[in-house]
Amino acid sequence: MIKKKNPTKRIITLVDEMRKNSSEFRMWKNIPLAKECIQLLRDLDDPEETPMGKALACDAIREQLPEYDVPRFTLDILHYERELLEQSDESDDKYPSREEIDQEIQRLTDYIDTEHVSTAEFIHRHLRHLDFDPVERTPQWEEIYYEVEQECDRLLGDTPRGMGFCFAYWSTRRHVLANHGIHWRTPSELNPRVMFD
Repeated sequence: MIKKKNPTKRIITLVDEMRKNSSEFRMWKNIPLAKECIQLLRDLDDPEETPMGKALACDAIREQLPEYDVPRFTLDILHYERELLEQSDESDDKYPSREEIDQEIQRLTDYIDTEHVSTAEFIHRHLRHLDFDPVERTPQWEEIYYEVEQECDRLLGDTPRGMGFCFAYWSTRRHVLANHGIHWRTPSELNPRVMFD
């Protein structure tokens, strides 16, 4: 007899793995795991799993993503959460309000709207303090982000991820992005008056 897979258990396992990746400063590894989780949630046909329960799962998944590096995917999750909230008559103090979800949707919508919201305007509107390269807002960045981070991780190997690691990482990232035809400026280049460690 073949045992039927339990999608809820699989989601819990994946979220636990995502939290581990995040604690190791490797959130990029969470992208395929999050995609699998969201697909499992969408396909889940279990009357015991309420829309609010699914929304809570989406929130836990979203917390483990590098949202500014995969804003379009994060927006997809937020819209799905919003849809689940509309279906739910429950409330949960641990879950963001509809207004907070709408604010998150607006923030990421502004982030990817490079035609109407300049980088400087985005920084001002959403209280960001550091300048960043506008290329990070493009679909091209999001499409290759996982592959670039995977290559950076391979190249950096066991380099200690303590003080000063950001400079080794940025140098490696710039090199890998250049191989993909993307000229990227580091946070230290764009924020010369800020001390980074």
